Amino acid sequence: MSFLTHFNFSDLGEGRKGEPLPERLVEGDPKFTTWDIEKNADGRVKAGVWEVTPGAYWSIKGESWEYCAILSGISELVEEGEPVKRIQAGDTFIMRPGFKGIWRVIETTRKVWVQLD
Repeated sequence: MSFLTHFNFSDLGEGRKGEPLPERLVEGDPKFTTWDIEKNADGRVKAGVWEVTPGAYWSIKGESWEYCAILSGISELVEEGEPVKRIQAGDTFIMRPGFKGIWRVIETTRKVWVQLD
């Protein structure tokens, strides 16, 4: 059994389609594609690739920690009371439990994510 997970970006297969909940939509018509790559036995730790098309919606983390590495695209994270954070390819960041902000997608954005629930 290997203890290494490899992300093969050139062959992710069919992703799971989604969109923001209607009450979280801010503007436009953003669409999500999620490729679930890894999950531990109890489901508390997950990792994958996620892509979103232009638009804006409320991102709410609840009790989850999420590490993100942006692969492509340009977005902005707008957290209340904080300066707008522009994110693009090469940027990494963590959204902590309790994060609530607007994710505004300027150009279709793709990221690798690792989440701890």
